[in-house]
Amino acid sequence: MPSIVQELSGHRDLGGLRRVVECPVTATVLREGPAQDSGPGAAWLAYLCPAHAVGLDGWPGAADHPDTGAMPCGTVLDYRSGEQQLQSHADLWLTPLTGVDPAAYGGAWVDVLDQVDRVLAARVDEAAAAGEDSPLQNMLALMDVARRAAAEGDLGVAATSLAYCETFAQGL
Repeated sequence: MPSIVQELSGHRDLGGLRRVVECPVTATVLREGPAQDSGPGAAWLAYLCPAHAVGLDGWPGAADHPDTGAMPCGTVLDYRSGEQQLQSHADLWLTPLTGVDPAAYGGAWVDVLDQVDRVLAARVDEAAAAGEDSPLQNMLALMDVARRAAAEGDLGVAATSLAYCETFAQGL
């Protein structure tokens, strides 16, 4: 018998794994994301504790399901393509943080990530000139990985690198 995760994902391959909140509590809710653009299954599945299930109720989930506590709160299983994941990162935190809008680059993610890297590096340099440390410093190495992966056409790796950057962005 297939598990609820297999059923909700439409038996698709996992495209990404990330933690969207740092929470020490074990999940009790499995939030089913919206349907895939094409084919069966949810775009993503998120494991949430009771507090985050209520606190993140604005997430466009299709339904919540009880969970047996197998995953930590904030874990997201992502079944979208690398490009869809990159767009999600841009919408949720990357564009608000940097002001870089992917629409201005016509879908050329390597150019988007290059500009994001320039913005972050300039902010780190400004902080250093003022004698301060910048929390953005932690993102630069991961952004470089994302840029290089996008340049090689591997948007999945680029999206995974941004997922790690998202952790740093949460604290800003």
